[in-house]
Amino acid sequence: CEDSFRQAIYVAIDVFRNRQREKVARANPVRKQYYEKRDDSDKLKLDTVDED
Repeated sequence: CEDSFRQAIYVAIDVFRNRQREKVARANPVRKQYYEKRDDSDKLKLDTVDED
């Protein structure tokens, strides 16, 4: 009983530390320098049949 309580406390401490670490890591995100433009005009059209 005492071991499981101790383990629960250690898990709670780990969760707390991980949340704090993630909070610090996400505090100042780097902004995107560019935006991807999705242009499908140059994709291959493999599902069409070319009839010559």
